[in-house]
Amino acid sequence: MRFILLAFLFIQGFFVQAQEISNSMWRFSFENPKEWRFQNNGDVVLLGHDTVAGLILVYPNRFSTQQELENTMKQGLNEVDGYLQLQGKLHKYQDNGYRGDYTGMFQMQVVKAKAYGRLIPKAGGAIVIVMTTPESFSDKLNEAGKSIITSLKAKAQKTTHSSENITQRFVGKWSYYSKYTENHIYLYPDGTYSDSSSSNYGNSNTSAGATWGMANDSNARGHWQAQGDANKGQIIFTSANGKKSAYPYKVHILNGQTVWSEYNFGKRLYSRKPLN
Repeated sequence: MRFILLAFLFIQGFFVQAQEISNSMWRFSFENPKEWRFQNNGDVVLLGHDTVAGLILVYPNRFSTQQELENTMKQGLNEVDGYLQLQGKLHKYQDNGYRGDYTGMFQMQVVKAKAYGRLIPKAGGAIVIVMTTPESFSDKLNEAGKSIITSLKAKAQKTTHSSENITQRFVGKWSYYSKYTENHIYLYPDGTYSDSSSSNYGNSNTSAGATWGMANDSNARGHWQAQGDANKGQIIFTSANGKKSAYPYKVHILNGQTVWSEYNFGKRLYSRKPLN
């Protein structure tokens, strides 16, 4: 387990209080134990108390299985500022979680620690470590750590399933370019669409045009409707003669990053620009 270690002295005067703690990069949140202060230090949250000796660290767990979580907690900690080694075995804790006892060194002092790890479906999860010197380890410190792991929950995600949000996301000029042709789909906010395609030779080439079902009509018009969310779904086109066609879409992922202005429609990648 790797995280940023700060001296116990930093607890005093550098923390703020809040009822719920989260991070814009996390998919989960947890309740701040009463009278505890926290500092959000990048990926890691550190908590301290004015009178309870010790330090609590909370950092996100990016693993997707309990086996990965278990293996990580067994490895313990090995950092420049100190180390923690698992004592005995890990034990199951709550749903999708583990707990373990650790000993080690921190800031040139012998320390005792307990760690709690938990996975939350679709939200990752966290590992919580409570740590202090052996003689200062207390039930209050440990209970604060347990309350954090117990209150861990997935953050409510903003839904994009409503027709209004989905419509707004896909409104625009969608373009696909190949070596010989280019295709443009215009999705208007009133639910209508138009389509145009051309070849690089300057002549209309409808047979190599749109891939959303309008390949045989370079001036197709009709109505459209998106079903799904921001990541994937389908767009249903209804032509002027009443014929309906459904085409799948999926947001473009490039090197692990989501490119929200680009979507794969079928096997072709389209990019979006504002309507003129």
